[in-house]
Amino acid sequence: MPRYYFHVTNGRESLENPKGMDLPGNAAAREEAVVLAKELRHGQAMPGRSWQGWFVTVIDQHGHQVDSVPIADMPDE
Repeated sequence: MPRYYFHVTNGRESLENPKGMDLPGNAAAREEAVVLAKELRHGQAMPGRSWQGWFVTVIDQHGHQVDSVPIADMPDE
């Protein structure tokens, strides 16, 4: 299975995930990125933080960006 890495970035700052996750393909990687984006947007770790301009980017095992999920666009739950 391919390995994917999920980085949180705004284009200037980046929090990189060095371990990654083995997933069956790009669609599964996007699903994981959406889950992470929702957790960040609605989580208690940084209450009140504006996530405008921040994304969860999905990087494949070859170092190519395969997707990007805007954190601020996650719906309120």
